[in-house]
Amino acid sequence: MKKDQYRRARGGTAQMIDVLCSRCGERVLHYQKDGAGHLLRCYLNRIFSPDKWERLQHDMTIHSPDGMPKLVCDCGNLLGVPMRHKDGRLAFRLVRGKFLRKRSAGNDKGAG
Repeated sequence: MKKDQYRRARGGTAQMIDVLCSRCGERVLHYQKDGAGHLLRCYLNRIFSPDKWERLQHDMTIHSPDGMPKLVCDCGNLLGVPMRHKDGRLAFRLVRGKFLRKRSAGNDKGAG
């Protein structure tokens, strides 16, 4: 789990979730969700797998949402579009109804 200023700003709680495609049910992302509330966006620095999406946070050629691909499942279902959050982090804005979230085993609920 990543423990940084963003996690602390959300109350210090986090959980690992799987973002699933609502069309085919396949896992698209393994993601660290900080704080409570709905899943509205997925920040690049919180994606843990698969490598296809995780390596975007380390790609030094991506400086804006224009340089990012859309978040699409292998079945072709569009789950999210690139965006820059007001704090400057790159993320995918998720499309409601196109994804499901499922808690992963080994969640860390406490502050740290």
